Amino acid sequence: MAFSTSEFAGTPAVVCRTGYTGEHGYEVIIGVEELPALWAQVAELATPCGLGARDTLRLEVCYPLHGNDITQDTDALSAGLGWVCALGKDFTGAEHLRAIRDAGPERRLVAFVMEEKAIPRQGMPIEGGGEVTSGTHSPMLDVGIGMGYVPAGSSAPDHTLTIDVRGKPKRARVVRKPIYAKEET
Repeated sequence: MAFSTSEFAGTPAVVCRTGYTGEHGYEVIIGVEELPALWAQVAELATPCGLGARDTLRLEVCYPLHGNDITQDTDALSAGLGWVCALGKDFTGAEHLRAIRDAGPERRLVAFVMEEKAIPRQGMPIEGGGEVTSGTHSPMLDVGIGMGYVPAGSSAPDHTLTIDVRGKPKRARVVRKPIYAKEET
Protein backbone atom coordinates (compact mmCIF):
# COMPACT_ATOMS: atom_id res chain seq x y z
CA MET A 1 0.00 0.00 0.00
CA ALA A 2 2.50 2.54 -1.21
CA PHE A 3 3.19 4.73 -4.22
CA SER A 4 6.02 6.77 -5.68
CA THR A 5 6.58 9.11 -8.58
CA SER A 6 9.02 7.63 -11.00
CA GLU A 7 9.50 6.71 -14.61
CA PHE A 8 7.95 3.65 -16.14
CA ALA A 9 9.49 2.63 -19.48
CA GLY A 10 10.84 6.16 -19.83
CA THR A 11 7.51 7.85 -19.12
CA PRO A 12 6.83 9.98 -16.00
CA ALA A 13 4.41 8.00 -13.86
CA VAL A 14 2.97 7.34 -10.44
CA VAL A 15 3.60 3.69 -9.57
CA CYS A 16 1.33 2.19 -6.90
CA ARG A 17 1.70 -1.06 -4.96
CA THR A 18 -1.85 -1.57 -3.76
CA GLY A 19 -2.01 -5.37 -3.68
CA TYR A 20 -5.74 -5.41 -4.30
CA THR A 21 -5.74 -8.95 -5.67
CA GLY A 22 -3.34 -10.44 -3.12
CA GLU A 23 -0.70 -10.80 -5.84
CA HIS A 24 2.53 -8.85 -6.23
CA GLY A 25 1.14 -6.37 -8.71
CA TYR A 26 1.36 -2.70 -9.51
CA GLU A 27 -0.80 0.06 -10.90
CA VAL A 28 0.75 2.68 -13.17
CA ILE A 29 -0.83 6.10 -13.56
CA ILE A 30 0.32 8.15 -16.57
CA GLY A 31 -0.92 10.90 -18.85
CA VAL A 32 -3.41 9.82 -21.51
CA GLU A 33 -1.10 11.07 -24.30
CA GLU A 34 1.65 8.65 -23.28
CA LEU A 35 -0.66 5.65 -22.84
CA PRO A 36 -0.59 4.07 -26.36
CA ALA A 37 3.21 3.90 -26.54
CA LEU A 38 3.55 2.67 -22.97
CA TRP A 39 0.82 0.04 -23.48
CA ALA A 40 2.66 -1.30 -26.54
CA GLN A 41 5.86 -1.68 -24.47
CA VAL A 42 4.07 -3.38 -21.58
CA ALA A 43 2.21 -5.77 -23.91
CA GLU A 44 5.60 -6.99 -25.22
CA LEU A 45 6.63 -7.96 -21.67
CA ALA A 46 3.43 -9.29 -20.13
CA THR A 47 0.09 -10.78 -21.10
CA PRO A 48 -2.67 -8.21 -20.61
CA CYS A 49 -5.68 -9.25 -18.58
CA GLY A 50 -8.90 -7.50 -17.73
CA LEU A 51 -11.19 -6.92 -14.79
CA GLY A 52 -12.41 -10.52 -14.95
CA ALA A 53 -8.93 -11.74 -13.99
CA ARG A 54 -8.70 -9.16 -11.24
CA ASP A 55 -12.10 -10.16 -9.93
CA THR A 56 -11.18 -13.86 -9.88
CA LEU A 57 -7.95 -13.17 -8.00
CA ARG A 58 -9.58 -10.95 -5.39
CA LEU A 59 -12.39 -13.45 -4.87
CA GLU A 60 -9.99 -16.38 -4.42
CA VAL A 61 -8.33 -14.47 -1.55
CA CYS A 62 -11.70 -13.12 -0.30
CA TYR A 63 -11.01 -9.42 -0.68
CA PRO A 64 -14.44 -7.74 -0.55
CA LEU A 65 -15.48 -5.55 -3.47
CA HIS A 66 -17.37 -2.35 -2.68
CA GLY A 67 -20.74 -2.44 -4.37
CA ASN A 68 -20.90 -6.23 -4.21
CA ASP A 69 -19.68 -7.58 -0.86
CA ILE A 70 -19.73 -4.33 1.08
CA THR A 71 -22.08 -1.39 0.56
CA GLN A 72 -23.43 1.59 2.47
CA ASP A 73 -25.94 -0.82 4.00
CA THR A 74 -23.29 -3.30 5.21
CA ASP A 75 -21.75 -3.12 8.64
CA ALA A 76 -18.08 -3.99 9.13
CA LEU A 77 -18.73 -6.72 11.70
CA SER A 78 -21.13 -8.70 9.50
CA ALA A 79 -18.64 -8.33 6.63
CA GLY A 80 -15.80 -9.77 8.73
CA LEU A 81 -14.01 -6.43 8.80
CA GLY A 82 -14.29 -5.76 12.52
CA TRP A 83 -10.50 -5.85 12.76
CA VAL A 84 -10.42 -2.39 11.15
CA CYS A 85 -12.78 -0.87 13.74
CA ALA A 86 -11.35 0.63 16.92
CA LEU A 87 -14.53 0.09 18.94
CA GLY A 88 -12.85 1.43 22.07
CA LYS A 89 -12.79 4.88 20.45
CA ASP A 90 -15.61 7.22 19.50
CA PHE A 91 -16.43 7.73 15.84
CA THR A 92 -19.55 8.05 13.72
CA GLY A 93 -21.37 4.73 13.90
CA ALA A 94 -19.37 3.35 16.83
CA GLU A 95 -22.44 2.91 19.07
CA HIS A 96 -24.25 0.99 16.33
CA LEU A 97 -21.24 -1.28 15.77
CA ARG A 98 -20.86 -1.88 19.51
CA ALA A 99 -24.51 -2.96 19.67
CA ILE A 100 -23.96 -5.40 16.78
CA ARG A 101 -20.81 -6.70 18.48
CA ASP A 102 -22.63 -7.19 21.78
CA ALA A 103 -25.65 -8.95 20.23
CA GLY A 104 -23.66 -10.74 17.54
CA PRO A 105 -24.24 -10.09 13.84
CA GLU A 106 -27.50 -11.47 12.46
CA ARG A 107 -25.75 -12.36 9.21
CA ARG A 108 -22.19 -12.91 8.10
CA LEU A 109 -20.24 -12.69 4.87
CA VAL A 110 -18.92 -16.17 4.15
CA ALA A 111 -16.69 -17.72 1.54
CA PHE A 112 -17.92 -20.87 -0.15
CA VAL A 113 -16.92 -23.49 -2.69
CA MET A 114 -19.49 -25.20 -4.88
CA GLU A 115 -19.82 -28.94 -4.30
CA GLU A 116 -21.85 -29.41 -7.47
CA LYS A 117 -20.97 -28.17 -10.93
CA ALA A 118 -22.24 -24.59 -11.00
CA ILE A 119 -20.95 -21.04 -11.17
CA PRO A 120 -22.52 -18.76 -8.57
CA ARG A 121 -23.23 -15.14 -9.50
CA GLN A 122 -24.09 -11.98 -7.62
CA GLY A 123 -27.72 -11.82 -6.53
CA MET A 124 -28.40 -15.56 -6.52
CA PRO A 125 -30.46 -16.56 -3.47
CA ILE A 126 -28.98 -18.79 -0.77
CA GLU A 127 -31.60 -20.97 0.91
CA GLY A 128 -32.50 -19.80 4.40
CA GLY A 129 -32.33 -16.08 3.72
CA GLY A 130 -28.90 -15.49 2.20
CA GLU A 131 -27.60 -14.04 -1.05
CA VAL A 132 -24.48 -14.43 -3.19
CA THR A 133 -22.56 -11.16 -3.36
CA SER A 134 -19.71 -12.34 -5.63
CA GLY A 135 -19.20 -15.54 -7.55
CA THR A 136 -17.12 -16.96 -10.37
CA HIS A 137 -15.25 -20.01 -11.62
CA SER A 138 -11.87 -20.39 -9.92
CA PRO A 139 -9.23 -21.32 -12.49
CA MET A 140 -6.87 -22.35 -9.67
CA LEU A 141 -9.36 -24.76 -8.07
CA ASP A 142 -11.41 -25.56 -11.22
CA VAL A 143 -14.66 -25.11 -9.30
CA GLY A 144 -17.28 -22.43 -8.68
CA ILE A 145 -16.48 -20.16 -5.72
CA GLY A 146 -18.10 -17.18 -4.10
CA MET A 147 -18.94 -15.05 -1.13
CA GLY A 148 -22.33 -14.18 0.23
CA TYR A 149 -24.29 -13.18 3.30
CA VAL A 150 -25.99 -15.93 5.25
CA PRO A 151 -27.72 -16.01 8.63
CA ALA A 152 -25.07 -16.20 11.38
CA GLY A 153 -26.17 -19.73 12.30
CA SER A 154 -25.22 -20.90 8.79
CA SER A 155 -21.79 -19.26 8.69
CA ALA A 156 -19.51 -21.89 10.27
CA PRO A 157 -16.89 -23.57 8.06
CA ASP A 158 -18.11 -26.84 6.50
CA HIS A 159 -21.76 -25.74 6.77
CA THR A 160 -23.66 -26.82 3.64
CA LEU A 161 -25.45 -24.11 1.69
CA THR A 162 -28.00 -24.47 -1.09
CA ILE A 163 -27.72 -21.83 -3.79
CA ASP A 164 -30.37 -21.23 -6.43
CA VAL A 165 -28.27 -21.28 -9.62
CA ARG A 166 -30.58 -20.32 -12.48
CA GLY A 167 -33.55 -22.05 -10.90
CA LYS A 168 -31.69 -25.20 -9.82
CA PRO A 169 -30.63 -25.86 -6.22
CA LYS A 170 -26.87 -26.49 -6.02
CA ARG A 171 -24.83 -27.45 -2.93
CA ALA A 172 -21.94 -25.37 -1.68
CA ARG A 173 -19.75 -25.61 1.43
CA VAL A 174 -18.71 -22.70 3.65
CA VAL A 175 -14.89 -22.51 3.83
CA ARG A 176 -12.36 -20.51 5.81
CA LYS A 177 -10.92 -17.44 4.11
CA PRO A 178 -9.00 -17.30 1.84
CA ILE A 179 -10.60 -19.75 -0.55
CA TYR A 180 -7.26 -20.22 -2.34
CA ALA A 181 -3.78 -19.54 -1.00
CA LYS A 182 -0.80 -19.73 -3.31
CA GLU A 183 1.88 -22.17 -2.19
CA GLU A 184 5.07 -20.31 -1.37
CA THR A 185 8.08 -21.54 -3.34
